[in-house]
Amino acid sequence: MTEAPSRVALLGGGAVGGFVGGSLAAAGHDVLILDGWPDNVAAIREDGLLLATPEGEQRSRPQAHHLNEAHLLRRFAPEVAFLTVKLYDTDWAAALLATWLPPHVPVLTLQNALVEERVAHALGHGRVLGAIGSGLDVALVAPGVVRRSRRRGAAGGAVFKIGEMHGRRTPRAERIAALLGAADTTMVTADLWTERWSKLSQNTMTTGLSGLTGLSLKQVYSRDDTQRVAIGLGAEVLALGEALGFRLERLFGEPPETWRRAAKGDAEATAAAKAAMAKQAASMAEGGMSGTLQDLTKGRPTEVAFFNGYVAQEAARLGLPAPTHARIAALIAEAEASRLAPAESNIALIA
Repeated sequence: MTEAPSRVALLGGGAVGGFVGGSLAAAGHDVLILDGWPDNVAAIREDGLLLATPEGEQRSRPQAHHLNEAHLLRRFAPEVAFLTVKLYDTDWAAALLATWLPPHVPVLTLQNALVEERVAHALGHGRVLGAIGSGLDVALVAPGVVRRSRRRGAAGGAVFKIGEMHGRRTPRAERIAALLGAADTTMVTADLWTERWSKLSQNTMTTGLSGLTGLSLKQVYSRDDTQRVAIGLGAEVLALGEALGFRLERLFGEPPETWRRAAKGDAEATAAAKAAMAKQAASMAEGGMSGTLQDLTKGRPTEVAFFNGYVAQEAARLGLPAPTHARIAALIAEAEASRLAPAESNIALIA
């Protein structure tokens, strides 16, 4: 066991929360998961949490409790808490933690958008850190069963990046990074916001496409038609990011100029961009579903409003073009309303 905190709470026991909580429990940490799906809680209580990864299966035994048992957080007295709910549940979840967590406990936002300010509004800026998970590719496939479709360390670089909102490296950030080493590779970042924008950019290029087409992430990264749509999305989100002050050195390993030139039809840049996406596909197992496709399959709202929808909204505010993001956000809204089913033919609707 590491010298990191040994009592860990997670609010949200879905794909990410289940994978992280299960990995920490398997490493010997005392883990408490609060979740809103009764079947999931019951399965973990009865049989433990099964992690199915390319390396094999592992069963761990974290505590599992319903949301109406959140008061147990005070007695459990965790040394760190992770917020692993869907983005649209952030506000009430942060308020719940503010009510029941002991006041000194730090909270990490292991989510996919720039939510730290919203969480800090409820908990205070001094308690909130950001945690970015890249290359997880996890799915809650059944109550108490989480499947990962990418090997440990296969994504290249650190999978978990931990950062303070103020940008300084701190002992607590180092301890939490060491703790997450039980799940995959980690690092502490002194530039949380750029790392957040990089992850947001990657998500906007792939998860909505996967949800609309019904294709796995590996297929989205591999096919010529989805690669070309992703290139357009990448160029749009990079332009917005620069207008907002985010300067990414690379996106999927390629500099921004590659994506801009590829979006304009440059053959050499297009080949480089497609090769970068194919490299991502090579590190993935077959059948990995994006979070968006998982949500649509389960009849749940997606997070695309916080990804492509956010990019389209911010671009409109600044007078920048982001038509591909706007189109995907609109089509996903149709899918959420059951007026459009995921299908490969939907690629034609994006243009």
